[in-house]
Amino acid sequence: MADDSMRRRKGWTRRRFLQTTGAATAAVAAGSVLGAPGGGMAAAMMPKPRAGARIRLLQWNSFVPQADAEIRRQAKEFGDANNCTVEIETVSGDQLQPRTVAAVAAGNGPDIIQMQYSWPHLYTASTVVVTNEVNYLLGALGKVHPVNEAFTKVRGAWRAIPYCHVPNAWHYRTDYFQKAGVSSFPKTWDELIVVGEKVVKATGKPIAQTIGHAYGDSLTMWNPVLWGFGGQEVDKDGHTVRINSPETDAALQWAIRAAKAGIKWYPEWLDPDNNQAYHADRISATLNGASIYIREVVEFHKFDKVTGVAAMPSGPKGNFAMNLVLNHAVMRWSRDVDTAKAFVLSLMDKTNYSKWLAASRGYNAGAFEAQNNDPVWKTDPKLTVFRDVVTFRGKPVGNWPGWPAAPSKWTTQSQTQFVIADMFAKAVANGDSKAAMADAEAKLKAIYGRP
Repeated sequence: MADDSMRRRKGWTRRRFLQTTGAATAAVAAGSVLGAPGGGMAAAMMPKPRAGARIRLLQWNSFVPQADAEIRRQAKEFGDANNCTVEIETVSGDQLQPRTVAAVAAGNGPDIIQMQYSWPHLYTASTVVVTNEVNYLLGALGKVHPVNEAFTKVRGAWRAIPYCHVPNAWHYRTDYFQKAGVSSFPKTWDELIVVGEKVVKATGKPIAQTIGHAYGDSLTMWNPVLWGFGGQEVDKDGHTVRINSPETDAALQWAIRAAKAGIKWYPEWLDPDNNQAYHADRISATLNGASIYIREVVEFHKFDKVTGVAAMPSGPKGNFAMNLVLNHAVMRWSRDVDTAKAFVLSLMDKTNYSKWLAASRGYNAGAFEAQNNDPVWKTDPKLTVFRDVVTFRGKPVGNWPGWPAAPSKWTTQSQTQFVIADMFAKAVANGDSKAAMADAEAKLKAIYGRP
């Protein structure tokens, strides 16, 4: 048996690996691509690309362009090896949902859609089951992050293949903080108010963040603030609305006090806006993915040496984090489901995935245990903060919109309608936390009351 295994391994080249049955089958035959075999999926069951097939992946435009370039390179490599075509279509993250809605309504569109957060719970009927493929990856790459699992597993069936996290942490100007007599980033939300007031008075550069409809930076800011003060939108049962509470009121009052102290909450900002403000030297700190720091290092070379990064502050009820999470769903209308599945598995191939992580330079973090210690995290000490808000000392970190309820079509509807962010925006705009809570409560009861 050992001799036979060695002969098979010697006969495999990377082109052959990509060619015959896709990445997962090659891992079984070669034993070196995704990791040790044993994913619980027989080689005969592996999805096989069809010669002549043409498939399309719809995904967002990464804030680190090199990451998208690497995906396109891998798509071409896969297509060349399998005599098929893989098109990569990128749109802004804001356009990803309306494009998905349009495709679902038409029953036609991209073969693979990159889904944010818990969208598989909302578009379940339009996706194909990928349980076999995920089981293979679980065997090859180890445990999946519980947030990815919660987002992609619907009523016991995997409806998308877990892909990645886009970790968010605070970027701040160490020179401006030092000018204000502040040596480190605040550890609590109350300390942030104190520091924010000092920094803006000393430098004229406010701490700033979106309070609008930014799918990444707004959701990953205001949900953790809510949780940090003990608030929650819905009970663990997934149906009883709990937003109107003293804890939620405390979170809203904190946001109001912060605004009065000079911290800027911008309802008009979308995800690119705080990046632009930081690079243009208009603000002193903001919550964002690692792209701000990465682009300073790679492109702009203005503030990289004076940019610090820090995890989320804590509230009186603890420290909470939430990250943008992306997963790949194969759509039921695809004429080449197996080709689409095989391509997604090739993206998850350990070598391919590591190349993509290297191209993104720490902007993305893996969904599976084997990806936690990728070499990318050793390239720059500052990047470890972004890894640690996903997995810290081997333990997964992070919650999801609607927590502590499990993800569902109702939590997803609340997320896509920005109910929590809108509640904070309304409270800050008029100073009336009670009215903001009542408005959010009415919206949430309408959502969670649907069948």
